[in-house]
Amino acid sequence: MKPTLTCLGFALLLFVYSNCEKSNKTDFENYFKVAEKKIFITSGAMVKLLDNTFLKDMKAVLFASDGISFETKSENTLQIKGKGSLLGFIIHSNQEDALTSGDYFINLRPPFKEGDIAVGFYSMNWDENDNVLFYEKTVGPSLLAGKISVLQKQDLISLSFNFTDDAGNLLTGVYNGTPKKNLIYKTDQIDFED
Repeated sequence: MKPTLTCLGFALLLFVYSNCEKSNKTDFENYFKVAEKKIFITSGAMVKLLDNTFLKDMKAVLFASDGISFETKSENTLQIKGKGSLLGFIIHSNQEDALTSGDYFINLRPPFKEGDIAVGFYSMNWDENDNVLFYEKTVGPSLLAGKISVLQKQDLISLSFNFTDDAGNLLTGVYNGTPKKNLIYKTDQIDFED
C-alpha cells in the first residue's frame, strides 16, 4: 500500500506544480482600447513612406484587428486587405526598419525630429473597398495628444500608448511582437495642405 500512496502523492504534487507553472505564465494580449471598447491587435506592420518631402524620414506603424491583413504587391508596396479595425502612427525615426527605444510624442507642427509622431489615426470599421490608407479625412478620428513608449530589441518591439483623439476619447493599448517589415508606401498622392 505504501508504494501506491507514494505514487499517488507524487502524481498529485506533479499536477499541482504544473498548474502553478501555467498560472505564472502570462499570455500577453495586444490590443487598443477606445472609449472602453477593446480591439485585439492580430497583426502589425512597419512601412517606409516614399515620394513625399513632407514625410522625409517618417515611417508608418500600423496595427490591425482580425479581418485585416498586410500584404504586398509589386516591389514590396503595401496593400491592406479586408475589413476590421485599423490603428496607425506616422513616426519620425532615424532607424531603417526599427524604432529607437524611448518615448514618442504627438507633434503636429513640422519640422519633425526623432521622437515625433506627426500623425496618429484609427478606424473602428476600416474597409479596403473605401480605398483609404494612412492619413486621409475619411480614415476616422485623429490623435491630438499623447505618447508611445517604445522598447526595441532586435526584431521584437514592445509598445505601450496613451492618447486623446479629436473627439476627446482616450485611446490606450499595448503591442508586443514582430511587425511585418520591408514594406513601402508611395505617398506622392497625399496632399497635406488645406
